[in-house]
Amino acid sequence: MSEQPSFFAELKRRNVYKVAVAYAVVGWLVMQVAATILPTFHAPEWVLQTLVVLVALGFPVALVLAWAFELTPTGIVRTEDVDPDRSIRRRTGRKLITFIVVAAVLAAGLFLFQLLGRKQSQALSISTPVPTEKSIAVLPFVNMSAGTQSADFSDGITEEILNALAQIPGLKVAARTSAFQFKGQNVDLRRVGEILSVAYVLEGSVQRAADDVRITAQLIDARSGYHLWSEKYDRKLTNIFAIEDEISKAIATHLKATLGDGREKPLVKTATTNPEAHELYLKGVARITQRGAALNEAVVFFKQAIALDPNYAAPWAGLGQAYELLPWYKFAPWQTSLAQAQEAAERAVALDPNLAEAHTALANVLRDKLEFTAATKEYLRALEQNPGSAETLNQYAQMLLRMGRLEEALKHERTAVALDPLASNPRYMMGLILADLHRFDEAIAAEKTVVSQTPNFVYARFHLAYMYLYVANYGEAEKEARAVSAQVGEDAEPLVTLIHGVANPAERSSALKLIAENKIPPYSLTRMENPFWCAMLKAHAETLEQLERWRKNSQQGELFQDSYLFWAPIFEPFRSDQRYQAILKSLGLPLEPIPLEDKH
Repeated sequence: MSEQPSFFAELKRRNVYKVAVAYAVVGWLVMQVAATILPTFHAPEWVLQTLVVLVALGFPVALVLAWAFELTPTGIVRTEDVDPDRSIRRRTGRKLITFIVVAAVLAAGLFLFQLLGRKQSQALSISTPVPTEKSIAVLPFVNMSAGTQSADFSDGITEEILNALAQIPGLKVAARTSAFQFKGQNVDLRRVGEILSVAYVLEGSVQRAADDVRITAQLIDARSGYHLWSEKYDRKLTNIFAIEDEISKAIATHLKATLGDGREKPLVKTATTNPEAHELYLKGVARITQRGAALNEAVVFFKQAIALDPNYAAPWAGLGQAYELLPWYKFAPWQTSLAQAQEAAERAVALDPNLAEAHTALANVLRDKLEFTAATKEYLRALEQNPGSAETLNQYAQMLLRMGRLEEALKHERTAVALDPLASNPRYMMGLILADLHRFDEAIAAEKTVVSQTPNFVYARFHLAYMYLYVANYGEAEKEARAVSAQVGEDAEPLVTLIHGVANPAERSSALKLIAENKIPPYSLTRMENPFWCAMLKAHAETLEQLERWRKNSQQGELFQDSYLFWAPIFEPFRSDQRYQAILKSLGLPLEPIPLEDKH
């Protein structure tokens, strides 16, 4: 019995206890730091597992070494060979205690940091949807080729893979606008997953040299940051569609997503055998996404692609989309441009009846011409081919809003926002629909989010000011009106005068005088500013007169563009008026909003 205390005393004398504590603290620190850092470099999960095993195996080794050896001024020697009178074990023990204290402080700091991080993640999860298992974001593939023009090619490859995955039923694919927000940014992919509410992220690179192309792709679990799959493809440009199809199907396999019809089919088919035509098409797509003056360049690129391969459906669809968009940006007259758009879109549908983009392009044209029944058929056909297209869902919802199908429009717009959370237009439109449904708090929250995410999207800020009028928050309405007027370089005083007229009956006459003298800048209401403000100022006769003038003077396309305001709450008192009803009938619109269960 007397030997056991002496053994433990010897453990203490040889600093074995202190080494054990120091090893445990440092080992824990190493594993925690590794668990934080390794996902950033997309290290496989086995790397951390191996590290844990090595740290555990090293523990008994450290204890044996502490027992068998001693640190002396001349180096490490066996304990039995050290003269007890010349031993520095006590000094070594004090150094170990200091080391343990420092390591413990670092460990405590790391523990608190992780604890706060977990609390922040819990708070974030309240407002951020939990990603479904079958959800992915395709980040812009990095352009590794020489020259900036190749960026259109790498971006186009990314978008075609994204569109291919979006065809798979039940698979949520973050839309292009949101995914491309991270282009050129070194962002932790776990954070990307949180923002876009997806479980997986696909990233990669594209490198071209003459007719050769190398594409690398890797799939990352956005929840853990761990690398799941990667592949490198070295092919000729003529095989680009096959590469895209292989990548898309590999991702579908890893996400256990089925193609929906129980049979093998290409997600990306060979649309053209002319690589130059394909590249010109991708250049056109890049200009379409830029909008504005770039639309004219898109038309040129699409026409060049068509000249090289007249049977290539995709550039015909792109040309139809470009022509349809030009009048919205005042680059072409409505009637002429819509006729050109319809011709191109119909050609695309004839060449490839299964091309979703062709049906969407045709639907947009028919919608602008107020041919709602035919447009609905094309939108549904497009969504049948590509159910995950946020762009089609958003455009379809905009038409449903004009048609007074508010609940149905909100349903589709919510889906578009879920797929494209960083895009400004779907959330902006969702705010307008919510306001029409008298859900003003939600509407204001939606527009405030748009203003926060995209400060230069002034339409949202103008409408945010108008929404504050619905809840009689005149101070905030004026504040937003002044801020956004300065942002667009407009004189804020006419708008402020109108707001004061709404807020104070004593100032109503001054506001109506501005309207009568036609001194109101269009702001974001285009040609509907006068009837809108007359209605806000409760000038019934003047409102009807202004609406009839708008109906008479608006061009084709403008009628659709402005007609979303007919379902604004401010026009509700006019819906029983025969003159108001006559305007609605002339546009093919119902006299009242249509409930979700009644589409006829």
